[in-house]
Amino acid sequence: MNEQQFEQSLQHLARERQPERDLWPAIAARLELTHQQPGNGAPVPMAVAAQHHSPRLIHWASAAAFLLVALIGWQLAILPAAGQRTVASPSAELILLQVYEQQKSRQLAQVVAVAEGFDNWQQQLTIWDQAIAQVRLALQFYPDEPQLLAQLQQLYQQQLRFIQQATLQQPSITS
Repeated sequence: MNEQQFEQSLQHLARERQPERDLWPAIAARLELTHQQPGNGAPVPMAVAAQHHSPRLIHWASAAAFLLVALIGWQLAILPAAGQRTVASPSAELILLQVYEQQKSRQLAQVVAVAEGFDNWQQQLTIWDQAIAQVRLALQFYPDEPQLLAQLQQLYQQQLRFIQQATLQQPSITS
């Protein structure tokens, strides 16, 4: 039967269909019988079954609750809190960023002049910064993804090489 045939069949049905007889007296009589005679093989109402099994059920529920509380307490005692983990160990992205920013600022501080043919070198640095920002955004969703971290490191290294090629730098004096 396809959908159109189904719809046509539904339209031919009577809108309101009433039972041929009142069903409630038979249902009420059955309910009364089960409440009065729970031990004769008739179905036992749920309230009676819960009262019959409640001592065992309470013991098992208590044991399960105690086990759950003990497990949660053990995890809280053993595992460091989320705030402690981030403070205790900086992410790989943060380490890369710190190293890169130090090297970049050191190179930019030593710039004496711009090499010939690199008139728009700062615009190129802005493009690299945008690409780095996009990879860092992706790292917010996948913080320890090795491919994203490798891509971030590669972008940093390309930008540092470009600064070195595009500018004439004063040699640093180390003592």
